[in-house]
Amino acid sequence: MRKNLKLLVIMTLVTVMVTSTGCSALFKKNKPVQDPPKKVETPDTSVEEDNKVLEMLSKYFEEVYNEPFENYYQNVVTGNVPDKLKTFIAKRTLDEGTGNPEIGIHLPRVVEINGLSIVGYEIIKDSSNKAIIDSGFIGKTGENFLYFVKLNLRAKALENTLFDQFYVRNPENKMYDKIAGTAPTDDLYEFIKTQAKFDVEVTQQDGQYKIVTVKEANYKPELKNRIFKLNNEFLTRKPYLDENNDAEKKVLETETALIEGFFNNLTKLDKERMILFKSKWETGPAEFINFLELTEAFKVNEKDAMFIDQNYKKNFNYDAFPLQINMEKINSLNNMKIVEHPGYTSKKKWYMVSFDASLLQSNGMVGEEQTYYYDYFVTLKYANDTLYVESMKLNEYYKRTGTKSDAKDTKK
Repeated sequence: MRKNLKLLVIMTLVTVMVTSTGCSALFKKNKPVQDPPKKVETPDTSVEEDNKVLEMLSKYFEEVYNEPFENYYQNVVTGNVPDKLKTFIAKRTLDEGTGNPEIGIHLPRVVEINGLSIVGYEIIKDSSNKAIIDSGFIGKTGENFLYFVKLNLRAKALENTLFDQFYVRNPENKMYDKIAGTAPTDDLYEFIKTQAKFDVEVTQQDGQYKIVTVKEANYKPELKNRIFKLNNEFLTRKPYLDENNDAEKKVLETETALIEGFFNNLTKLDKERMILFKSKWETGPAEFINFLELTEAFKVNEKDAMFIDQNYKKNFNYDAFPLQINMEKINSLNNMKIVEHPGYTSKKKWYMVSFDASLLQSNGMVGEEQTYYYDYFVTLKYANDTLYVESMKLNEYYKRTGTKSDAKDTKK
């Protein structure tokens, strides 16, 4: 009896425990599933974020270059960011760098390149009036994002000898000061095209992108070294005439057509005419012109092609004409290449010209053609609203034999 009672108690307890456990499991509430943390997109993970940075950088550089850089003189010397640019600059840079010339915000300055000293810039824009600024993400530097920026600029410049007449380097801050009481006239300036390159660090701040540093590529440490005008490694020359610009393409086509016509005219001067031509060339400019007109070698498209003044013997040296000693006649010019010279500016219309000439030699087999290669430096100029060939210089010529062993170097 006692056994049965004990067994009954045990079974009752087991039943209660099972029932209790089952109810607990049945009515237990599941814990809410938490959403994964939202991913923060950055320029290295999102095209959209990258575009935000590119847009910010374009606005920044347009703002920098929309006024003369001499207005930034004191900002460069003191390290104080111009008020209008502060909205683009990171708080940390402003808090820690303000008043320090090494703040790392490099502003436009005087630069010397190819014998010219640049005293002003403007950003080149495309046909839709959009600034031509090429920026690209390079990588991360800690928490910052590094961008490489290339700006196409039209630069206002003076030849170095002229620059020295109007500017002097300040012995204290090493900037270039205008000499009091002097100022260059507009006709002394010339314009070139350049590309400036910058390394820019960008950070995220309160949901926006801000500039931490913007430095000239390959910059030299210390302000006095960086602002020395021969420190120009961040700047390169660009061709002055852009074939993607309709107006400039038209200028290029007009100038190359004149040069091509000019050299084709010179094929009319055979050996006999060159003998007569030399005496006229030695006599004077009027006789020189008259003979070229008589041989129909003076005009291109019914317009005078050569600018002749008292310097004609220097600008059109007799020995620079294509027909040389022991040559009878030039039959044709082929493979003509007319390339804008790196020194081309708004005032200097300089070209490099090369071609092959098929010609007859005086001392060869009768009727046998030889091919000679010619390389020229040619300058053009406008006078009285007419475009002329101003000068030509024969750099070299040689017989095409597969080598340059027969080259004649005429450089002096």
